[in-house]
Amino acid sequence: MPHCIIEYAKDSETDININELMATTHYATFSSGLFDEEDIKTRAIPFEFYRTGTTEKPFVHITVRVLPGRDLKQKDNLAEVILHQVAAMFHNDICVTVEIEDINQESYRKYVI
Repeated sequence: MPHCIIEYAKDSETDININELMATTHYATFSSGLFDEEDIKTRAIPFEFYRTGTTEKPFVHITVRVLPGRDLKQKDNLAEVILHQVAAMFHNDICVTVEIEDINQESYRKYVI
């Protein structure tokens, strides 16, 4: 745990190194001090079709799904760490957002093979 899910505008792949984006997100999550690095799962999903308000501004949205038990201050710090490290990667017009969500522990299952 946690699951870091990166959604991004596919047409910005020419400006975004997706492997670097994933590594930065992964490391930022680890640097929060809340998780062991081997427990962090990071993946990226491109969106070919999207709309950002009234513009065609590219976006990166990172959802971090965690098991319950972290307080609001820990979640806020995690979001800030990820946002600042990821936003520092960009020097052009882009919208970067981060959201921390609790996983529903009653319905979450895990099986490692």
